[in-house]
Order: sequence, then C-alpha cells, then structure tokens
Amino acid sequence: MLTFDDVKASHPAQFSAASAVECGQGWAGIVGRLLDEIAPIATESRFGIVAVREKLGALRLDTVHDGDERLREPLLLAEFRSRLACEECGKAGHVRSLDGWKKCLCDDHCTTADQRAQPPRPAWTIGRLTSKGYLWFDPEADAVRIVATDELASIGMPPHEIERMK
Repeated sequence: MLTFDDVKASHPAQFSAASAVECGQGWAGIVGRLLDEIAPIATESRFGIVAVREKLGALRLDTVHDGDERLREPLLLAEFRSRLACEECGKAGHVRSLDGWKKCLCDDHCTTADQRAQPPRPAWTIGRLTSKGYLWFDPEADAVRIVATDELASIGMPPHEIERMK
C-alpha cells in the first residue's frame, strides 16, 4: 500500500516534509494520483499541500497555489474519490457514522457490527449544488459533471430532494 511518506518522496516540491497528515494512510493513493494528474500545472501554479486531513468522512486538502482554475476539478475529484475509499487501507468503502463522527471505512475497518451494517449512501449524494447546477461525481466514469436541475432524476435523486434543490 502506498503511504504518505512515499507520496512526499515522489512529490517533494508539492508535498514537503513539513506538510501535515491528519488522516489514515488509505488516502495516500488518492493524494499521489492527484499530484501525478496535476504535475504539468503544479509547478506553473506554485501548488503545494500544507495539510491532508479528514472532515465529515471525506479528504480535505489545505493547499497553496496561485488560483489556477485548472486545479479545481482535480481537487474535487480527490475529495469525491475519498468518499468511496477506506481512510485506513484505501479499499472500497463508504461514509459511516461512528458515535456521532463521520468516517469512510471498508467493512474490515469497522469496529462494530452496527457500523458494518450501515448501508452506503446513494450515489447522487456525492455532489453539491452550485450556481451552474448540481456538481456530481459519477463513480463509474470517475469524473465530475454538472447535472442540470431538470436532469437530477437521471442520477437517482428522489423527487423530494429535486424539489428542495429548486
């Protein structure tokens, strides 16, 4: 399994020894993939990672860069990918509630039967409303796309949620 030490060694200009890691090693592969994907623009944008952490069961990256818009989608993809990967080992997982806290785990890293029994959230929940439409992560395509309000049913969003979005 790839570790954050491996990622730091592979990308010293973007992920320094001083960069804080406040999450499990399971997300190191997601961060490594992100840095590989943005390598052509990272130097131009003076991109660097200050901290890698977990918030509400998803990866959060504290970064510095010059505001290059080309970084927006890869950063979102990393966050959305983390909602389907175990924070501890990187295997397929989903966000679960653990004593009031959210954490993305596989069944193997759950500590109780109640945690293992929690079903995955519906795929349409991995997204957010924006001024341009609903920004949605399509796990099958491993891509982010904008879904217009009149197309929300196509991603499985129930009618009461669609009505709430309007």
